[in-house]
Amino acid sequence: MDCYQQHVLAREKFKLDLFEKRFAVYKATQKFLVTIMKNPNIGWDDPVTFLQETQDAVFLFGQEIVNYLDSLYNKALDMKALQQKFERLPVGAERSALCGQEGQLVSELTRELPKLPQVFASYLKFRAWKRTTWII
Repeated sequence: MDCYQQHVLAREKFKLDLFEKRFAVYKATQKFLVTIMKNPNIGWDDPVTFLQETQDAVFLFGQEIVNYLDSLYNKALDMKALQQKFERLPVGAERSALCGQEGQLVSELTRELPKLPQVFASYLKFRAWKRTTWII
């Protein structure tokens, strides 16, 4: 195999490796949002796991994806904090207000799930990869 073919092969392997790492972040985001959709009363470990599974995004994506992931994480933390506050309160106006705020965050987070393919699309689409005839 000549140097050019090695270069092309290495470039294609790099593209595939990059895709796999980006796709792992996408799947972690999807899993996190599905967890919230199934049961909004998440534990503190759910946002922490999400943060761990997506921490490499800063190296794999542009700033818009990093900001998007940060916003999901922060909404989940806010949602969990509201849950903790209203769990200790008796039924009444204050509890109802906090429940309403929490419900809004749950709604915002669950509406993100169908948007994920579009949000990540520019980073996960396979562009037309040029076929190369290999002469070995």
